[in-house]
Amino acid sequence: MPATSARMRAHEKAVFLVPAIARARHQVLVAFHRWWRRARRPARRLLLLGLALVILYGLWPYTTLWSLHRALVQGDAATLERLVDLDAIRDELARRLNKERASAIDGLSDDFIGWLESGVRQHGVQALERGVTLDWVRAQLTASTLPGEGFASLLADGFFESPRDFRARIGPRNAEPVILRLHLDRRGWRVSTLYY
Repeated sequence: MPATSARMRAHEKAVFLVPAIARARHQVLVAFHRWWRRARRPARRLLLLGLALVILYGLWPYTTLWSLHRALVQGDAATLERLVDLDAIRDELARRLNKERASAIDGLSDDFIGWLESGVRQHGVQALERGVTLDWVRAQLTASTLPGEGFASLLADGFFESPRDFRARIGPRNAEPVILRLHLDRRGWRVSTLYY
């Protein structure tokens, strides 16, 4: 009995010596440690899943570029039509020609401006509708390649401009590159801007 009462007195002393805030902090840390032991595996799984999704999202435009490349090599007009938004390309070129509207096109080469001028002289206001076709897109993407080759070997770089916009430069280093912009819409990544 004396040993038990001595232990109780020592315990009471310890309780009174430790401030209430320190005890509360200790209880919170113990509770967090218990929670973390239980949640560690699910948290790791969620972190790995999130990381995998970010990596897949980052690779998605490159797989679209590869599909576009394969469609050009194989002459697959249906896939090319699915991956190219001609209306968006025409609209972006019209925006660039109109000085009062903002455009995603940085600058046009002299050759491109010459092509536009000859199209306007030939077709008037219908120049973009008649000039910007799937055949024109195919010709621009394969202009610097050998017959039967796609543009994959000439892909200079590609980067995200925003979560829904991806820009790629295609062409040999010693020539004017073709600038290709992909935009993510409900159908997936599609070519929305093309110029050189």
